[in-house]
Amino acid sequence: MENEDKYFLIDICGTLYQSNTTFDFIRYFFSEKPWYIRLNGLRKNKLFRFCNAKAFEYLGFDCLRFLLIRHLKGYSKKHLSDMAHIFYNEYLVTVINRPVIDIIEAKRKEGVRLILVSATLDMIAKEVSERLGIPDVFSSHLSYDKQNVCLGRLKIDLLGNKANCLKSSNILEPYYGTITDNYSDLELILKSENSYVVVTDKQHQNKWEYLLKNNRYNHSFVLV
Repeated sequence: MENEDKYFLIDICGTLYQSNTTFDFIRYFFSEKPWYIRLNGLRKNKLFRFCNAKAFEYLGFDCLRFLLIRHLKGYSKKHLSDMAHIFYNEYLVTVINRPVIDIIEAKRKEGVRLILVSATLDMIAKEVSERLGIPDVFSSHLSYDKQNVCLGRLKIDLLGNKANCLKSSNILEPYYGTITDNYSDLELILKSENSYVVVTDKQHQNKWEYLLKNNRYNHSFVLV
């Protein structure tokens, strides 16, 4: 039986999958489009990357993400959902972080309430939710018109805003646990009794150890 008071929060990008799912989704379908080639070139520009990083650090705004999402304008909600289905079948299944899945399945057996919490786009999060059998999901949401056509912008953005979103849905701290690779999820980790930090190398782990040196709760590292 599921324990409704024990919330185990699960990030998607870089955690469940070795993928920034929003960026990879757009790259998967639009990599040959001239606008994508231009934006991808911009992404590789050191000055732009520096400015974009500072914009996110101080304003919580990712300029490249904003520009990419603009190009989803005009696609129907159904079309985007179908694209997410294809993206999962042909790409995400190839980049699953199996050790993370094993942890999640162990938590499922413990009866804790699994909740996906991700800044990825709604149609991607929905697909992941259905594939993994985790019905509780919070994600960013694209804005649609009355005909369910995408407007190329976000209605809800969870980037750097996960804790507030959870609180507004009466999912309150301390959480039973969190599993994530995101530095922006530090707030969730510090409010979780049992956390798993996904890392790719020792340097990555060392940075997390510094950030968590005063963590009063339990945390461990998952190397993928």
